Amino acid sequence: MTAIENASTSAAASAPARAGAAARVRASRVGRARFGRTEFLLPAAAFLLLAPLYAALSVTGHYQGRTSGFDLGIFVQQISSYADGRAPTSDLLGTGWNTLGDHFSPITVLLAPFYAVAPAPETLLVAQAVLFAVGVVPLTRWAHRALGVVPAVVVALGYGLSWGLQSALNFDFHEIAFAVPLLAFAMSALGQGRWRSAALWTLPLVWVKEDMGLTVVVIGALIAVWTTGRDRVVGVLTAAWGALWTVLAVAVIVPALSPDDAYGQGSKLPPLSEGIAETTHGLVSGDPRAATILLLLAITGFAALRSPIVLVAVPTVAWRFLSDNTNFWKPIFHYNAVLMPILFAALIDALVRGRTRGELSRRAERLVLAAVAAVALIALPFQPVARLASADGWRVDPRIETVREVSADIPRDARVSASNDLVPHLVATHPTTVFPQRPSDSTTPEWILVDQARPPGWPQNAEGDRRAVSTALADGYRVVEDVNGILVLRR
Repeated sequence: MTAIENASTSAAASAPARAGAAARVRASRVGRARFGRTEFLLPAAAFLLLAPLYAALSVTGHYQGRTSGFDLGIFVQQISSYADGRAPTSDLLGTGWNTLGDHFSPITVLLAPFYAVAPAPETLLVAQAVLFAVGVVPLTRWAHRALGVVPAVVVALGYGLSWGLQSALNFDFHEIAFAVPLLAFAMSALGQGRWRSAALWTLPLVWVKEDMGLTVVVIGALIAVWTTGRDRVVGVLTAAWGALWTVLAVAVIVPALSPDDAYGQGSKLPPLSEGIAETTHGLVSGDPRAATILLLLAITGFAALRSPIVLVAVPTVAWRFLSDNTNFWKPIFHYNAVLMPILFAALIDALVRGRTRGELSRRAERLVLAAVAAVALIALPFQPVARLASADGWRVDPRIETVREVSADIPRDARVSASNDLVPHLVATHPTTVFPQRPSDSTTPEWILVDQARPPGWPQNAEGDRRAVSTALADGYRVVEDVNGILVLRR
């Protein structure tokens, strides 16, 4: 065979190999492109599904009388003050009361421009829904990068349907709405070793609420322990930032703006030794604290305990369980929302550590993910979002329709006192306080609206409401309407 023939034969033989290599390169590029698109599309899809779902849950609950003056009404008055360029006050707390003298939450000023455009309680409820939904983005993206598509879907499902977020959405608006996305981004950065990014996302937490400074201390401490050099300095400074703002808020700012020159929330914490003893007894005896711990760990299939990130949850759990206010112990209201991004970040970190260190088999990983998905789905029928599956979940309560109709007939500058569950439907359009009036309220309302059909039970019980109505009638108020269980009095 000639040299030319040999070359021709060799070229022909290598052609399929080159074609195969080229095909593999193209397949690899296509795979990376698809992976990249999924990394973006999955978190985006989760956000776009959760934001309207959360908003629907909150707003429909508002129209069904599930919101209250304490706390939604307070935040409406606070943010309305900001929108008007005034100091944040709330007559619901007390006449002319500066809300920063109750809790240190200046971050809510960020909602003032939105409230100025749409001055209604629904603005705050939708904002909270969006902020909660934002939290799914960094968590899902991290899970997708580190673990793959299926774990990312499970994380999105578990976080999105978590009982901590649903309980908060089912109970008014709160400043912790800002903490949820901040913690989601901070924990995702922390778990991926992006120390400075984690610190930057952590720093604003001190302006969410005074207790969040302790969470900042723990995050800073973790960064300092896990790093060296300049990154360790970043961790130390972050921890110092959290400690500084905690002391400033509790010992200086809140007392200075409080009418009694004290940090009133501190009265809910007994002496430390007593609190520790009571908490230990409660956990052993199975009071609501034990149930809360069980539910917090169950949503991650208990895998969160394998990650040191779970330590970030300790300050929030500790102050709640040490308190003598039993509402703090329970798996209800908004107290558990800030723990959701921490726990799901701990879940992701535990699975990543299990893979990289060979401590968790693929079978064990699948079992954990199955447990997370099962808990989310099995609990779903018993969660607040389940009511959206029925027509009744979308109906407006006739009592609320009556209140909104009456509100339209009351002059905007007329002062109103209303039952706690009716306040949110009046507070955006009228100077409003709660009925029966509290000692801190020195105003004289022109109108009184009382929910006789479903007395809220606070600030007084149903009998207390009846006595207050009798007193008002004796003081010169007269009955204007009595419709759908709503009694309307005018001075």
